[in-house]
Amino acid sequence: MRKLLFLAFLMMGVALSAMSIIDDLGRYIEIEKQPERVIVAAPAVTGFLVYLGLEGKIVGVTNWDSFASSHEVEKIGNLIPLNIEKILSLNPDIVFLTGGFQEPEIPKLEQFGIKAVVINPNTFEEVFRDISLIAAIFGEEKRGGKLAYEFRNKVLDIAKKTFSIPQDKKPKVFYAMVTSDIKEIWTCGTGSFLNQAISYAGGVNVAAPYTGNNGWFPVSPEFVLKTQPEIILVPYYYPGGDTEAVNKIMNYAPFKGLPAVKEGKVYAIDGNLFAYANPDLIKIIEKLYNLFYGAEKDGR
Repeated sequence: MRKLLFLAFLMMGVALSAMSIIDDLGRYIEIEKQPERVIVAAPAVTGFLVYLGLEGKIVGVTNWDSFASSHEVEKIGNLIPLNIEKILSLNPDIVFLTGGFQEPEIPKLEQFGIKAVVINPNTFEEVFRDISLIAAIFGEEKRGGKLAYEFRNKVLDIAKKTFSIPQDKKPKVFYAMVTSDIKEIWTCGTGSFLNQAISYAGGVNVAAPYTGNNGWFPVSPEFVLKTQPEIILVPYYYPGGDTEAVNKIMNYAPFKGLPAVKEGKVYAIDGNLFAYANPDLIKIIEKLYNLFYGAEKDGR
């Protein structure tokens, strides 16, 4: 409710200071000036700034952020613990973090007077809200509102296509983050943004009846055999890793009888793209829709 009210204020143009915001931890934050120097300590947030055309304000990112490979920015080190000395040397106006494991870093930043803002969406609706929230921080409410609704409409355009497809005609999908020996597989259920993306794209997530931390939880190979998925999505994280990711599933003897394996519908997907809930969610949904309904076969 708090998030919906805040978004309503932004959309209706209620007299709310662009420099007074509520972040995704429910923290009320006063921002005295529009930020010009930004450090992104959570790679997921970078996508928001790029989507809003604010990437030119980024002066630092973590070692795990692909943004640094194509832009001249400083690397600040790991996500935790944050290198406070390096961050101070870059003189940022604001540092963006994510929730969960990074929350203990907030007081470390604040004791040096560094403004810390947490962006931690887990659903399509929260991504929509955070586009407007970040835009407000930079005094770009009008542009943020426009881009937020463009994002929303692109997602809903695909959802409208799949809404009328009968449930029994939708493919049964399993997302598989596998260990080297496939004894434990992490997957996404209710409460995860990928579960929502699979649904909007017209798939039936076989793990949807279950949940875990932010919707993620481990399952055994027996779970996969029991649910009999027709499509398996396997993330990879480095160039050339797609073939290895697919072969790990295809060559696992107990999975030989699975519909997805028998039909060759085990698809490698970019784990870096699929790792974060940000405006790239529209790319994820488009990718899944094409995989599910035959418009694209280059992900195998």
